[in-house]
Amino acid sequence: MTSQPLPVRRAASPLGVLLASLAVLSGCGGGKGGAPKPGVPVRLATVQSGIVSAEVVGIGNVTPVTSIAVKSRVDGQIVAVPVREGADVRAGDVLFRIDPRPFAAQRDIAAANLARDEALLAKTSDLLKRSADLIAKGYISDNQYQDAAADARASAAAVEADKAMLANARLNLEFTELRAPIAGRIGKVALQAGNLVKANDAGALLTLLQVDPIYVDFAVPERYLADLRIATQGGAVPVALQVQGSGGVPVVRTGSLSFLDNQVDQPTGTVRLRAMVENADRVLWPGQFSRVTVNLPGAAEAVWAPTAAVGQGPDGAYVYVVDDKRVAELRPIRVARVAGDRTVIAAGLAVGERIIVDGQSRVLPGQPVTDADAPAPVVR
Repeated sequence: MTSQPLPVRRAASPLGVLLASLAVLSGCGGGKGGAPKPGVPVRLATVQSGIVSAEVVGIGNVTPVTSIAVKSRVDGQIVAVPVREGADVRAGDVLFRIDPRPFAAQRDIAAANLARDEALLAKTSDLLKRSADLIAKGYISDNQYQDAAADARASAAAVEADKAMLANARLNLEFTELRAPIAGRIGKVALQAGNLVKANDAGALLTLLQVDPIYVDFAVPERYLADLRIATQGGAVPVALQVQGSGGVPVVRTGSLSFLDNQVDQPTGTVRLRAMVENADRVLWPGQFSRVTVNLPGAAEAVWAPTAAVGQGPDGAYVYVVDDKRVAELRPIRVARVAGDRTVIAAGLAVGERIIVDGQSRVLPGQPVTDADAPAPVVR
């Protein structure tokens, strides 16, 4: 039996492989009858125009409206401290009591001296009256009359001095009770009952702070000075204050600008400002760091886009613009300023253009996109 020769397998040429691959791709939808390639799903927004308020952000410190160092105005021994450290007090509340007995004794002595000199004044005044009658009749000399008048004037002066001494003694007696001059919160108490205190000593007995309302002192770059001056002339300028709250949750409070410094700090190139904020719940604490945002109203309409649409590249800011054919175009823009979720565009965009606000990281220039928020097409 004669065996048949086996067929020889030839290696495929590179050109044949390429043609076969193109044929496969054509059969998979690359031809005219295939389905179109789907676009990348993104979210779009429209470029708009309007008056955009400027947001100026600064870092500052919470500051009490009033800080009072409470000191004694008399020497003595502290007999009572009716308040506790860190407590809130009202205006007129007693903070310290100093032993009043020495001052009560001085008051009584001054009152007794006044009574004595008032009696002497009555006597010298009567003597002067009788001396006037006697000198008119020639019974006494002019020198005797002048002596009686001098005694009456001296007695009157002594009475006035006694009244002043009595008033001073009564005042010192009042000073033995140190009262809160304002409503606020007290700090650490330096001396407790039993200690001796000196008048106007260098160290304060305690510090009283007014914490409602409260100030926030901060600084912003001097390039905002002109806008700030215009805004303050137009009335109250709103501010938003953010501090760290319980559990790391930010706490936001609102207030108004109350002070714009009259000069620029040259070493830092900033201008200092102060805002007043309500603090009834005592969330804001003196000395606390805070982030302050000042809202400056815009003066004219401007072209703006959502801040989420703006990206930053090596050549500056850019956005993806989507044309009528839903193709993404990378377009450089020039940003005038950022105001929160709005970015004012100086050049590069026109009102009504559609831009990508979400999904830019999945898009390449010239790539088709679809609006994820648009309703799905109806299939018939």
